[in-house]
Amino acid sequence: MHLAREFMLLLGLGFIVAGLTTYLMTWILVIVHLRDHHPLERERIAGFMFRPRAFGWFLMRRYRALNDRSLNGLARLGSIGAWSIVIGIIAAISSKALGGIGA
Repeated sequence: MHLAREFMLLLGLGFIVAGLTTYLMTWILVIVHLRDHHPLERERIAGFMFRPRAFGWFLMRRYRALNDRSLNGLARLGSIGAWSIVIGIIAAISSKALGGIGA
């Protein structure tokens, strides 16, 4: 079981790194697109990219309400990255939990 715990930890860290990279790269593109085409939406979620409102905007796929195909294409990647971060955190916590029960 020790091997399973280590695998779960590495899997979680890999998901976090991959998701963070995707999220950071697409955030810049999405915020510029919002600035140019949807300034009211940008003001609504304005701020740092890891504010709960901005992160939740990606997780809940709220960009789809704007009916902008270009934005959907960009933001979908950010949404995948945000979910990868969440899944990676869950996997890392699960790994810690496996270690706590002596598995």
